[in-house]
Amino acid sequence: MRNVDKYINKYSEVFSYVKNGNTVTIKGIIQPFHYKNKTYFTPERFPAGVLDGRHYLLITTPFYKESLQANLVINGEDMSYRIKSVDTYRVKNEDLYVWAVLTARAENTGDVYE
Repeated sequence: MRNVDKYINKYSEVFSYVKNGNTVTIKGIIQPFHYKNKTYFTPERFPAGVLDGRHYLLITTPFYKESLQANLVINGEDMSYRIKSVDTYRVKNEDLYVWAVLTARAENTGDVYE
């Protein structure tokens, strides 16, 4: 289980968000979201394996489990994202990693692509 934390920390980027006026940083890996197994977040349907360029997957350590929540806006170096959902992957009653589905935000307006 420690290897998962090791690799997440090794390959992660630093993201930040503002909570109660304080800037909080988190470390995680962001990947473009691949549509498969009939998992969709909009009414539009995509073939399996297609990227739409608007949704991303964040993988981070269980340390950030309590701080990540839906509708939270996190900022990376190049982009800003809104969290749509958060869940924890568990093995034998131990949290292995936390994953979240993100929506990219427009650069200048802060609007969320839907």
